[in-house]
Parts: sequence; C-alpha cells; structure tokens
Amino acid sequence: MSTAFPAETARPYVTIAIPTYNRATLLKGCIASALAQTYPHFEVLVSNNASPDDTARILGQFSDARLRVITQETNIGLLPNWNACLANARGDYIIFVSDDDRIMPALLERCVALIDQHPQLPIVITLSNLHAASLGQTRSPRASRTLDTGIRDGSAILNEFLTDQITVNMCGVVMRTAFLRERGGIPLDLPHTADVAAWAPLLLLGKAGLVNEACATYTYHDDSETARLGVERLLHDGRKVADLIAHTAETHVHDAQLRETIQLQAWRCFARRGLITLTDFRKSGASMLDMLSMAWHFRRDLQGASVQAILRFAAITLCPPSLAARLRRLRRSIPEQLA
Repeated sequence: MSTAFPAETARPYVTIAIPTYNRATLLKGCIASALAQTYPHFEVLVSNNASPDDTARILGQFSDARLRVITQETNIGLLPNWNACLANARGDYIIFVSDDDRIMPALLERCVALIDQHPQLPIVITLSNLHAASLGQTRSPRASRTLDTGIRDGSAILNEFLTDQITVNMCGVVMRTAFLRERGGIPLDLPHTADVAAWAPLLLLGKAGLVNEACATYTYHDDSETARLGVERLLHDGRKVADLIAHTAETHVHDAQLRETIQLQAWRCFARRGLITLTDFRKSGASMLDMLSMAWHFRRDLQGASVQAILRFAAITLCPPSLAARLRRLRRSIPEQLA
C-alpha cells in the first residue's frame, strides 16, 4: 500500500496504530489521546480483534475523519493484530499504542521536528511513564544523563536502553513504516519481547532521534497476555531478542569496539531481566527447588548478568533477611564499573 500524504504538505504522514481486544472502557481514552495530537498530519488506525464487548459501540461514537477502523472477523491473536495494523497503515511512519496506553498531545510534533532535520530517519525514541494498573500509580521515566533531545547515533540510544538509563516502551517509539515492513514486521515467535525485537534493531541502522522526556504512558497489568506467559517463555524470549540485537550489530556496526559493547550490553541486559523474571517466579509461590532448577536450565542465558544483578537476585530469593541486608550493603559498595 502506498504512503498517503495530505496534498497541502510534504511533511511526514504518521499512523497511530491501536490494536485492541475486549477493552472498550480503556479504548475510548486511548483514541482520544491519539486524536489530540498537535501535529496535524496523521491518522488513527484501530484494529478491532473481534472483541465481544462494547468495542464496536465505542468506536461508533467517534465521527472524526482521521479515525479508520478495521475489524477482524475472528480473533487472530495479539501479535498478528499488530501486524494487521502495520499492513493497513498509510503513514510514512507508524507508532503502536496499545488500548490501555496513552500518548501526550505533543508526541508526534516532537518526533516529526527531528525527522524534519533528518528525512528518512529510521526511528525516533521518546520516553514513557510507567503506570501500574493494580496500584493506580504512575512513575516518571528514567531520562538520559548523557544524551539530550536531538539526532543521535542510534547505537548510543540503544546502549542507554540496554543499560537501563532510559525508559522506553512501544507506545513511545515512532518507526519508519517501510523499514519495519522490510524487516518482517512484528515477530510472532517472541510473544514477550516482540516489541523490543521490532524497534531495537532499527537503532543500529545509523542515525536516530531521541526525545529525552516523557511523551507517553505505558500501562502494565497483572492480567495482561504477556503477564500470563510462563517463566520459560519469558526467559527464552529474552535471550532470543538479545541474540537478535547482537546479530544486527554484527551486520551494521562497523566499529569493532562499539559492536562488542552493544553485544555485551544486550546479553547483560536480558540476563539481568531474566534474573528479575526468576525473582518474580519465586515471589509468585514457586518453590526454591523449582526456581533453582529453572535457573540451572537457563544458566547460559543468565551468565552475562552483572555482579550487582546476581547479588540482588541472591538477596531477594536465597537468603534470610539478615544476610539479605548485608548483601544489599555489599552490592552498594561495589564500584559501578564492575556492574
């Protein structure tokens, strides 16, 4: 499908894609936040994944010409519904906003201002707040202390993400539609990390944009589809996306030292996240034996974790409270470069 541009402008046309299923009460606010953009050249594309609730009625309440709706006859699954949005997008750029997430009015304006400086930019990263639905609490994102808003080396932005220096989620990432399609869209075999697998490799294609402030709010639930995935699936997907980033760096990053840094940080990042997954597994009621068995099974995937991450994991899952306190003090005393 060819990209559609309003006749009066040569500026990028952007698709705000909202894949939705059975969340009528949340969808209305999501669409409202998308339609409130201060940048004028965009469409909002909703793919209703055969929702049995009031989704169709909610969609019928909008008469805005910028809103398009496609309806799946049967439930095709979460990630195929994302790809249905990608296939039907008319925008030169696309951003995926889940029905429970929200974007701020200036998000597209901030991103397109960077694209205007560097046409054909593969990707623009903005930061996102984190909203815990079960607690009703929202916290601000980590913002980079070393990179300001602007056009940056994509690998530098990726390194900030991999080392937990910035908070990035799919609802704050604007991607060039053609590039995402060329890479096969949203990968179906990584249900837990498909979002990162879609956008992170684009940062290794050269220059990228960074808006170093919150432009979206990502909501996480205890009952989301990804939250219901088994611990083995979570650990498997983490390693696979780390390997994907490492492979992309091998192909596109020509500086050997930078390439090795990106690869190391990718494996270290998802090893650290793997330990967090095991910690949550233990907290959810898994026995010590089950948790250690899982750790042993995925030992190759976890071996890249830093000393700090390992000590944190041990303090939470293996130790009595008094020893855990001592380990936390020890962790804080370790020089940052060892982490």
